[in-house]
Amino acid sequence: MKWLDREKIAGQSVGRSLVSLAVPAVTATFFTVIFEIIDMFWIGRLGPYSIAALSGASFFIWMLRGLGLAVATGTIALIARRTGEKDETGLIKTISNAYASSFLFSILIISLFLPLALHTFKWIRLDPIVAALAEDYTIVFLSGLIFVYLMMTVEFIIRGIGDTRTPMKLVGISLLLNAILDPLFIFQFRMGLKGAAYATILSQCIGAILMSIVLLKKIPLLKKRRSWAAVGSIRYFGKQFYTIIKIGGPISLSDAGFSFIYLVLSGIISIYGKEPLAAIGISHRLEALPFFICLGFSMAVEPMVGQFLGAGKIEKARKSVYLSLKVTSGIIFIISILYFLLAPQLYRIFTDDPAIIAHGVNYLRIVAVSEVFLALEVVLTGAFSGAGDTKPPFFIILPITFSRIPMAYLFAVTFNFGVTIIWVIIALTTFFKGILLFYQFQKGLWAHKKI
Repeated sequence: MKWLDREKIAGQSVGRSLVSLAVPAVTATFFTVIFEIIDMFWIGRLGPYSIAALSGASFFIWMLRGLGLAVATGTIALIARRTGEKDETGLIKTISNAYASSFLFSILIISLFLPLALHTFKWIRLDPIVAALAEDYTIVFLSGLIFVYLMMTVEFIIRGIGDTRTPMKLVGISLLLNAILDPLFIFQFRMGLKGAAYATILSQCIGAILMSIVLLKKIPLLKKRRSWAAVGSIRYFGKQFYTIIKIGGPISLSDAGFSFIYLVLSGIISIYGKEPLAAIGISHRLEALPFFICLGFSMAVEPMVGQFLGAGKIEKARKSVYLSLKVTSGIIFIISILYFLLAPQLYRIFTDDPAIIAHGVNYLRIVAVSEVFLALEVVLTGAFSGAGDTKPPFFIILPITFSRIPMAYLFAVTFNFGVTIIWVIIALTTFFKGILLFYQFQKGLWAHKKI
């Protein structure tokens, strides 16, 4: 096997490696931002109930996607390390077991969460109409979760061997298809909100197939029947599955926990009506731009750290992270200023409801102050993931994010400060997560993690 992708990272300067990986990754995430805006634009045409329902359902969907990171994150850490070590046999075994793990894990999650989807939105006391719409959307998404997890896992495999350009193209194709299918399913087929979910699942299915075809072309050995025998006995697969989940589990639980926390927060926010809930749904689409830029650099840092550590180049791994932080912090600072100044105009793109716009502008201007620390949180999470040391993000991000629930209820409801105090709490907790992760990274224990 030719280790060309490995040499693109471990065999060149940190700056060139970062550019070669980050530009395609950030471009891919930019496609996601565009899709999120288009998706909300079409759903916005259905009215405030559908906007609020998508806001509530999105937190459940993000929780499901977050759980999928258990396999994907564990896989990319192992793939990057084996690539850096030039371990061909280990790489093939990891890929084979990653496919099997993705399928098994998706079946497990569907079994556990389908019953929850039937009751969650009533438990958090959403408006009955909003709850019914959110439930329909979520059930459709769950029905195709196998394809969602498979596409995610194969994307991480390709990125792990040092190729972020190919996933960029395939993610772009999948999202373009989704954007085209959205109005078709929503309006032409008269499915309403759940039509958007059908469009997403179909595009993810096609994306997973395309990703797999490309992977087979990149690594021809996978076409041979004996390579899939690398999954091996049940005992061997169980050991590999445990290793993947052990590495990816903390990041997965942290990400899924974040979404679950927002699901609960939706119930608290909805006390003040459907308008602030709809506003935060639009806000998260706007926040997708800074978040996904940070995520793009995080996606670049993951294989860089993994491969540099595999090649024994710890200092290069460290420099790649610091360079990523400098670049993302500068970009996010500029976006934060624009969001603060242009908040009213941005919300009018999605709705003309004055109450939704007022709540949304208030939210966006408050959280804009803390967006730079979001860059620290997301990029450093990628750095820890690439090193296979995923516990620090878990023990920092999840508890601090969880604290939003009791603080929101205490100050917004008990002390009657209103919904605005919830926006302030979100901004403050983002600040603390970024600072603590940076402190933990500087301690350097991640550099000596064995996987």
